[in-house]
Amino acid sequence: MEWKLTQVNPAQLHACWPLVRPGLERVRIKARASWLCEDIYCAVRSGAATMHVAYIDRHYAGVLVLAINSDPFTAEKSLLVWAAYTCHPLALKAGLAEVKAMAARAGLRKLIFHSPRRGWSRRLAAEGFRVSEMKFERMV
Repeated sequence: MEWKLTQVNPAQLHACWPLVRPGLERVRIKARASWLCEDIYCAVRSGAATMHVAYIDRHYAGVLVLAINSDPFTAEKSLLVWAAYTCHPLALKAGLAEVKAMAARAGLRKLIFHSPRRGWSRRLAAEGFRVSEMKFERMV
């Protein structure tokens, strides 16, 4: 298996958008996220986030969107996995290994991943993630 994760140059985002947008839209719908795919587009174009396209054996395998997160109370910086879409069963494991390495190279000690989907707690536990907080909401 040949794995490759390529960072998208913001100036070339327009060219790869038709490839990655459908997967990002699936993530948005499944997660019932408040962001729009266009928010990701703007964040990547402005440099507020980075997009990385995954390939396995030269075939599209998914997309990752990453951003630097800052804790509002401690100012500790971490790497936020804003969105992750995979269409190959090996892409998640390979992608997370590379994201961990990126965070370490940047001097960040923590990866953060948000999702309302409970299944991620099992999948990510195998990668060393733990639930750090629970969020409760009620409409008034």
